[in-house]
Amino acid sequence: MNQPILLGAENVNQLSWGAINGCEAASLLEGLHYQGAALGVSYGQFLLAMPIAQDGNPYHGFGGSPFKNEPGKFEAIFARPLLRWGNQFGSLCDLSGADPSWLYDEICRGNPVITYVTVHFATPQWEQYPFGRVPVNNHCVLLDGVSKHQVHVSDPIDGQYWLDRVKFEKIYLSRRMAAVVYK
Repeated sequence: MNQPILLGAENVNQLSWGAINGCEAASLLEGLHYQGAALGVSYGQFLLAMPIAQDGNPYHGFGGSPFKNEPGKFEAIFARPLLRWGNQFGSLCDLSGADPSWLYDEICRGNPVITYVTVHFATPQWEQYPFGRVPVNNHCVLLDGVSKHQVHVSDPIDGQYWLDRVKFEKIYLSRRMAAVVYK
């Protein structure tokens, strides 16, 4: 990769909307807006449309509330239910399990990638829940740029920045959960 690629997706700050657990919805909306979809939908409206898992399982829908922490809940929505929801507004494809190079290839094709990582790209802090072992410092960002040694993320907590690819890949590879947003 000779030249850095930066798609320039918008940044949605989840905290400014009071959505302390709203990173997946923010990252999804950033990607949809970048591809020209759901343009008339605000982040607040989008959060209200998010599918909630009645059983609290993030593999079924959002497991709790994006606005508060609830004891015994894991406040997140994982890739498959996120894809089902997102495909109501645009076109998404599951990249879970993909090698990081696949994510970078999508960026080079002009498609942002929703990636599941950890808050501040810290070491995952694993805990066991009824639905499986997951990092309690779960986070989701939109990957919208790549260069030889860095990736660019639109992070719903920390804003937009370039990050060392090695650091990104270490955290991404701990879970390998991602989805691409197509035009």
